[in-house]
Amino acid sequence: MIPEPLQKKLREWQPKFSPTLFRVTLGAAFLAAVFIPIALAASPFIEFFNDMAVQPKGKAQGTYGRLYGPPMIVERKPPAGTLPMDWFPYHNEMETEEDARNAAESIPNPVPATMENLRIGQHVFSIYCKTCHGPTAMGDGSIVGPGRFPAPPSLHSDTARKFKDGRIFHIITRGQNRMPSFAVQVTPFERWCTVHYVRALQRAMDPKPEDFGK
Repeated sequence: MIPEPLQKKLREWQPKFSPTLFRVTLGAAFLAAVFIPIALAASPFIEFFNDMAVQPKGKAQGTYGRLYGPPMIVERKPPAGTLPMDWFPYHNEMETEEDARNAAESIPNPVPATMENLRIGQHVFSIYCKTCHGPTAMGDGSIVGPGRFPAPPSLHSDTARKFKDGRIFHIITRGQNRMPSFAVQVTPFERWCTVHYVRALQRAMDPKPEDFGK
């Protein structure tokens, strides 16, 4: 049996309301309702020993950032003979542009002049070349003219016709005068296809007797 004095105190006791305690309790309940489900959902993906994943990384001959201090330099070179994926080695990186241009003329076109490859060259020409060189490579593109971009030389001149395939490939790769390089936008295979299409345009504007049937 509970003593009578204690029963009296229990009957007369009333809890005191504390605004601070109420706010703390309400805030704790809200945070628990938000973060406990998130923690449960993320727990399968949490790695506690992931030093290999969070180690500093950098590209060869580059730098990588740090939380403090200057950036650190990556001094380790890639293994000899390694090439990036989808990269075509262009071996005419000479010291002077003239040497590179002359060396490029000795490179034959490795892509066959098939109808499919001509269509690829036509597609590339219509995207990157037509706006300046014009639809037939006469140098009358839609963005050239008075008050606009200067017109490029016609690709039907005697000088352009005498260019070797490697020379045209080199110009597309490295650029020339006001023409920028398109090595990033156009793959090496597409550049060679574009060379074939330029040859087709030149042949169409200056046909030979053998181009006509008997």
